[in-house]
Amino acid sequence: MYTLYYHKNCPECAKQTAIDSKLDWLNRISVSAEIPPTGELEKGEIVLISKSGQVFTRGYAIRKICLNIPVYFLFGLVLYFPPFLKMASKGKAGCNGDSCESNT
Repeated sequence: MYTLYYHKNCPECAKQTAIDSKLDWLNRISVSAEIPPTGELEKGEIVLISKSGQVFTRGYAIRKICLNIPVYFLFGLVLYFPPFLKMASKGKAGCNGDSCESNT
């Protein structure tokens, strides 16, 4: 079980987490717009925290999310290859391009 934290004022993150929640048929990831134990998030930033307290950010968070949501599973496996993980880690993990920046 994981908890996915996102910035409450980021519409792109809210939209993406809503989609992820619908596709999480196994209920492995709960979503929260609260401030995570790691501290305040910037718009577009996501943090994934496991039940045991492990913290995942950027591409590592995306990989864990993908591995736990059946529809995204194959993409999660691809993220074990360093070039793809590096691409997924660029920018803000919760954002789709500059959409968060334009909504500030």
